[in-house]
Amino acid sequence: MPSISNNSRRQTVLLIAMLVIGLLLAKRYLGDWELPTSKHIEEKIQQLNSARNDLKIAQMGSEHRLDELLELQDMSADFWRPSGQRGQVDQEIVREFGKLLRRAQLPANHKIDVQRNKLPGVNYLQEVQIKLDLKGVTMKEITRLLSEIRKNNRKLTWVHCQIAPDNPRTPQNVNMSATLRAIVLTSEATDFLQTGHAAAPSLAASAKKQEGGTRL
Repeated sequence: MPSISNNSRRQTVLLIAMLVIGLLLAKRYLGDWELPTSKHIEEKIQQLNSARNDLKIAQMGSEHRLDELLELQDMSADFWRPSGQRGQVDQEIVREFGKLLRRAQLPANHKIDVQRNKLPGVNYLQEVQIKLDLKGVTMKEITRLLSEIRKNNRKLTWVHCQIAPDNPRTPQNVNMSATLRAIVLTSEATDFLQTGHAAAPSLAASAKKQEGGTRL
């Protein structure tokens, strides 16, 4: 009998020791684990509802940002977007305008000057003026030029245009002196419209300032 009693006590002590060790391991590896009581379940539901509301607000903000980006892209459709480096936009415009003149089948005796100007109070747009002088051309050639300019997908606006006889006494053809302008997006504005990653807070205001003008 004494041996049986001793065995029972040893088993009891061993079970208690194993229970204590199990609780310590659970505390270490499971952290502050709580039983799934009604209070605990209620707290988890509240946390999930809060996270769902935060996600809904984030989605609404993302949709609003996308709407603003689409609006900016629509407003800037008539602006020139440089395809190369920032300092090469002048040469790019000259090349494109030269292609336009060749499509109009104009003679080679023309002169093109390009001048870039900053727009006051605007950070993301620049003005590039294209000055064109044509000597001894026909009205048919002028008409082809105007048609090509109108068809050009990069919208231009008139600043100045004068057409006069090449000879006041015995006119045969005409001379044309014209200045056109293109509104050019900066590289930062172009990157923003393409990716939406950069911050361009005044781009919308800049675009609205440049609306209007005489379109070709």
